[in-house]
Amino acid sequence: MESGSGVRRYVLMRRRFVWLGLAAIALGVAVLLYRGPGRAVIRGHAGDVAATMLVYAAISMFWSVRMRTRAIATFAIAAVIEIGQLVWNARSLLAELTIGSSFDAWDFVAYAIGVAVALAWEAVADGDLERQKEVRRQRGVIATAPARAVAPHA
Repeated sequence: MESGSGVRRYVLMRRRFVWLGLAAIALGVAVLLYRGPGRAVIRGHAGDVAATMLVYAAISMFWSVRMRTRAIATFAIAAVIEIGQLVWNARSLLAELTIGSSFDAWDFVAYAIGVAVALAWEAVADGDLERQKEVRRQRGVIATAPARAVAPHA
């Protein structure tokens, strides 16, 4: 693989996490601005989904390990913060928005949904990258390796 295509792939792979982070921020802002019915549920749980998506995006930008490892790390961070809410109390709006204000076991469901959405986002983005790669291969932009001769089994 030539270095130009390696850099391009790296940028494309990181770009998907930037978009995931922006989607998470947009969802978070929408949650904060929402004033309709069920506001407490929307604010409490949809906000946790968005926060978990944002944490996954941030971790994925800088930690190149398997999706599963990043998903577990994201859920663990969210769980530690949630459990910490049994011990500490948010005393400012910033603290309430970043670490929460009270323990709620249902938040673990929201964290799982947030991780699942982030994993789905990444899987779709991976499929898009593979489709783009295939199109470039068909156009002759990417050289394919010659097929190896396989000896028949005796």
